[in-house]
Amino acid sequence: METIDFLVHIDETLDESELEVIEDSIRDGKAVAAASHQADNPHVIQVVYDSNMIHANDIVQAIRDHGVHAQAVGL
Repeated sequence: METIDFLVHIDETLDESELEVIEDSIRDGKAVAAASHQADNPHVIQVVYDSNMIHANDIVQAIRDHGVHAQAVGL
């Protein structure tokens, strides 16, 4: 297991419950160990994942599947 963390920037301004839905959905699989955001910065989600099981691009796409514009930063 090789854990890596990176940040995902979301263009839209989402409320707390919308961010939690996204975080919960990407944590669903065993490949993502953690996903969280800071209340004072609702445009950024920090993700910790197992790079042997999933790619960062797949996580970003899973976030985009929620109808938002997102891109990886801090890789």
